[in-house]
Amino acid sequence: MIAFLKLIRIQNLLIIAYTQYMVRFCLIQPLLKLKSPYYTLQLSEIQFFLLVLSTVMIAAAGYIINDYFDVKIDKVNKPERLVIDKGIKRRVAIGAHTVINILAIGIGLYVSYSIGFWKLTLIHFICTAGLWFYSTTFKRQFLIGNIVISLFTALVTLIVGVYELFVCYKAYLPLDKLLSFKLIWYWIFAISFFAFITTLLREIIKDIEDYEGDKEYGCYTMPIVIGIKSSKWLVIGLSLATMICLGVLQLQQWMGGDKISFFYFLVALQIPFLFLILKTVAANDKKQFRFAGNVAKFIMFMGVNFLWIVRFLL
Repeated sequence: MIAFLKLIRIQNLLIIAYTQYMVRFCLIQPLLKLKSPYYTLQLSEIQFFLLVLSTVMIAAAGYIINDYFDVKIDKVNKPERLVIDKGIKRRVAIGAHTVINILAIGIGLYVSYSIGFWKLTLIHFICTAGLWFYSTTFKRQFLIGNIVISLFTALVTLIVGVYELFVCYKAYLPLDKLLSFKLIWYWIFAISFFAFITTLLREIIKDIEDYEGDKEYGCYTMPIVIGIKSSKWLVIGLSLATMICLGVLQLQQWMGGDKISFFYFLVALQIPFLFLILKTVAANDKKQFRFAGNVAKFIMFMGVNFLWIVRFLL
């Protein structure tokens, strides 16, 4: 059981579920109330739970298939963290991947059909297929794998908005022909973009960490194609660009009198970003790059936690 939990990255799955519930209750719900006291969430608790469950299961299956195809590479890059062929047999892993994906798509189909938007099931199909091709092909190519996995991470928050707001449009549009959730979409896309950027940073750092094994087995990841030094500079450049964007938002917060958000951005995001840059510059071995990658993961988590501030202010 412990080996299986390690295989599906249980801690990451909990963060995915936490993120989706945060987007629902700390962002969409208060913003709906702000627009009108009569507007409420339209998905039932069980429908939303099943949506989260489907998302988490697809991610779990993605982790399994990724490790399944990376056994040889992982024996070089991280032998101490190897699970398949060490704690779980390959046929068990591929069987679990298949069953979990089928159940996840079935659950997604049920939720989308029950709310009257059965075509949304395509999102679940695209994610399962995308994670398969990511593991077999994309992750071994220059930049494509990094972008694909970053897009799927951004989709974790975006899918909540799609399901919740589509049903709200269906419920409230007949009553208000000029109905618009522009502000809510703005917030959702902003959070999704932040998730995309921080994941992209982390994926590049992970590729630097895995340079040795990836090169041995013919991968064409960014560090292999343009070199470790250039990849580090790209991480630094993206980090600085993100810090500048956050700084612009902080200026707006300060001028608008929102000191709480200003100082949260400063302490929870800007300082960790600066720390990430310093650690990336100084990193020279696997352990140091792994630490830098965990800093990027921490920044992403703190970005999600900002939604507590949003709910408090609204």
